[in-house]
Amino acid sequence: MKRNIVILLIIISFGACHKDEIDNIQKDDDGIFVSLSYHWKKSLHENNVFHSNSYFKTPIQYENNIAIPTTDANGKRYFTMINLDNGETVWQWNDIEDLSTDYIDISYAYIYNNLLTFQKGGWSLCINLKTGTTYWKLLRDNSFHAKISGLNNTYYSFGNTNQYSDYNIKVGHKGDIQTGEIEEFLEPKFSFEYSIGNRMCDVTEIVPYEIDGINHLVVVYQELASSSIWNFQSFLGLYNEETNEWVYERKIMNEPNLNGVSLAPPVIYNNMFYANIGHELICHNISTGEQVWKRQFTQDFMFSGFIIEDDKIIANNEDLTLYCLDPETGGTIWTGEGAGTCSRMSYLNGIVYFVGGGDSRFHAVDIETGETVWRLDAKKLEDSEGRFKTNAVYVIPSESGDKGKVIALTHMYDYCFEAYQ
Repeated sequence: MKRNIVILLIIISFGACHKDEIDNIQKDDDGIFVSLSYHWKKSLHENNVFHSNSYFKTPIQYENNIAIPTTDANGKRYFTMINLDNGETVWQWNDIEDLSTDYIDISYAYIYNNLLTFQKGGWSLCINLKTGTTYWKLLRDNSFHAKISGLNNTYYSFGNTNQYSDYNIKVGHKGDIQTGEIEEFLEPKFSFEYSIGNRMCDVTEIVPYEIDGINHLVVVYQELASSSIWNFQSFLGLYNEETNEWVYERKIMNEPNLNGVSLAPPVIYNNMFYANIGHELICHNISTGEQVWKRQFTQDFMFSGFIIEDDKIIANNEDLTLYCLDPETGGTIWTGEGAGTCSRMSYLNGIVYFVGGGDSRFHAVDIETGETVWRLDAKKLEDSEGRFKTNAVYVIPSESGDKGKVIALTHMYDYCFEAYQ
């Protein structure tokens, strides 16, 4: 009899992980959803005691698990892998005791098979996503940017070079994700004409791209255009990794200005390279390097960036506007409701999802019409902090023809919702 009671309790407990904890579907006067039921929620903090937490700005998924930032009862921060079906913890990682801070800010990461590498100041780290253990951890001699990309075992970054000891100049590096070994390998033909203090020029983007079976690198780099004011100009280059030669260099991307640097992650689409340089969105033909079009905006796209889906550019601007543009011309298809300093956008089945930094709401927008369909309010989820967090938003397609799942964080919980469509 006792054994049967135990089995019954286990079944009830397991079922509770999947059952909606609230039934609170609400719409506002415009018919936009402001509250929804959820599949499951998971506390980000042990014993539900709030602590300052880390940020993962890029979605990290391995098999049926996703990564979220969590804290323990003492406020120690963790990289935590959870099961996306029920939110249960799979493993936790915190091998950062010897770093300057345990704050884990993963704005960019490169994943190959079960390995994830990211940069934190002078530290380069690699985590085994299958086991939750440190694969390697190295303190570099020079500082590296957080931006990172890769192809197979090779990852690309840009760090300071010792060639010009009086200046802080970042050049291209490539590393082996299996060992962490890294080498300096790519320096554009900088003009070295202007400097202010120790600032002069930098590589700012390296994106692998295959042409006729040969790996190339699309490279963006910037230079100061004056020695008296902070005006930057960005240039585009294409590098052949097989011959170790430049196909072209110094294709002008913008006129010199204070904001003339690469901000949001670039996108390659139909042999075109799309970039956010300051307040502009810019399109270049990769084969020739020639500029196809550029659009000027009142603000930048640094935080939320832009994506290209269903032959549409969806770009979330700091001016509180969500823009839908034609990738071929840069012309406007529609404008909709943005939210300023937002999370990066995620896309699933015709809907783009993001968390607004200004309003702390979880937004969903139909990219065919520009219509906002969700503007979820965490306060209506009985959330003690009451704000969605501009952390990465996960979209999980369904394998059975259902709507799929969307997962977003508040400052207290991780919520899993059914996708809009």
